[in-house]
Amino acid sequence: MAETATFDEFVVTRSRHLLRVAYLLTGDHALAEDLLQTALAKSWAAWRRIHGDPEPYVRRVLANTYNSWWRRRWHGERPTETLPEHPTPSPHTAVDDRDQLRRALARLPRQQKVVLVLRYFEDLSEAEIARTLGISAGSVKTHASKGLAKLRLDPSLRELPQPVEDAPTGNERLSAVRARITRGRRRGIAGVATACLIALALIAAYALLPHLRTRALPEPAFPIEMPRYAQSRAAFNDVDYYRLTASAQHDYTPRLDPALTWTPSGRLEALFLSCRHLGELNTLIISVRVNGRTAGMGLDLCNGEGRMGFDGFFTVLDPVALDLVAGRPATVTLDLTFGQHGDEPLPEGTVAVAVGEPAAYAELPWPGATPSSAPLDRTLHSGVDPATVAMLESGGARTATLTWTGPLTVWANTQAPGRLRILVDGVLVSTLDFGTPFMTLVGGTGISLDPAMRYDSGLRFAPRPGSQLTITVEPERLTGDWYVAIYPQQPS
Repeated sequence: MAETATFDEFVVTRSRHLLRVAYLLTGDHALAEDLLQTALAKSWAAWRRIHGDPEPYVRRVLANTYNSWWRRRWHGERPTETLPEHPTPSPHTAVDDRDQLRRALARLPRQQKVVLVLRYFEDLSEAEIARTLGISAGSVKTHASKGLAKLRLDPSLRELPQPVEDAPTGNERLSAVRARITRGRRRGIAGVATACLIALALIAAYALLPHLRTRALPEPAFPIEMPRYAQSRAAFNDVDYYRLTASAQHDYTPRLDPALTWTPSGRLEALFLSCRHLGELNTLIISVRVNGRTAGMGLDLCNGEGRMGFDGFFTVLDPVALDLVAGRPATVTLDLTFGQHGDEPLPEGTVAVAVGEPAAYAELPWPGATPSSAPLDRTLHSGVDPATVAMLESGGARTATLTWTGPLTVWANTQAPGRLRILVDGVLVSTLDFGTPFMTLVGGTGISLDPAMRYDSGLRFAPRPGSQLTITVEPERLTGDWYVAIYPQQPS
């Protein structure tokens, strides 16, 4: 067991290495230091219960804390009048390379960034990453594959960022972490005292006002707004949309049986989960069973904000494995545990569960969307030769015929929500989604046309060198300007 006395030694000797991990995740010196100190202060509470090397536990706390920060503070792309400036070549190539990598990592989705940092910087195995993040090994492979594919779009990535030289020393950081622990204890004592006063007031009210005894308390404690539609992914690229058909929500309880009862329709269905509570919560584990059969387990599903529609997707329901029969009622059972070993009391919160059926893009309600008044900036990534770019756009050509000489990048952006369908020789390769009127609009996105890629459409893309390819763009529900740029994939 890691003794309490070793905490100081760990902070002094190992925190600088963990600071590099935090910097790769945040891309900012001050945020990296704040993230590291927060993770160390959280780890202190469980230090006596840690067996063996404490670093994997602290690394897990750091990754989960970063995930929770990302959900509270949206760092994704937003519509903007002008694109940010990109670095240009300079004599200081090492500095440029590190900055290029930091920018490339910052553009990745949260989970892809975390997986790549743990895999290639921390040198963890897929199984170790899965245990650290509480996801399956298959999900680790998927996030790593997609993250590497997106990094191929950024040129001149050769070195990892160097350590932060002006960061606090081990002893200075230890003092800062100790101060955070002390402040946390004071807040905890004040919170307990406040809770005791509230409890005494409630007991007194119960005794003095008999009519309160028959008045039901609000259920649940933190209601979650249930939307009509939800998504299977948090990124708008080949997005699956679902119409929620049944839902329920409950206060946190160790066993919710049943948490939801519904009647399967016989169509493909998916399960969605979301939670809401006060404060941070990074170690809530939810075990899900459908008709008494295991459907999966989720760690850190609860971001505290109860956003069911955007990032509540849990899993697609397998009718055979889960004994789902059309017309016969089915039940969802949830088991909730809290703490590293699942032995700590549950905090106060609400968990919501819903079932949804796939909805075609054409079926989505579309009250209309007003495009941005700013002109659409067609500036491409640095290093792209304009002479090699084939541009398809709303006011021009929708089809381009190219000679295949190697992998291509397809990059697109729009002024308003909508979808762009990308076809090669008349076969759908991918759909690039830019949101809907009831979901968040994101910035530019793209795909690679590469024989090494696997496409959700099932397309086997393996053109012969020198053959002709016809690439077609079909816009759907786009009311504003849009463009699709096609150019040779930049070397990584």
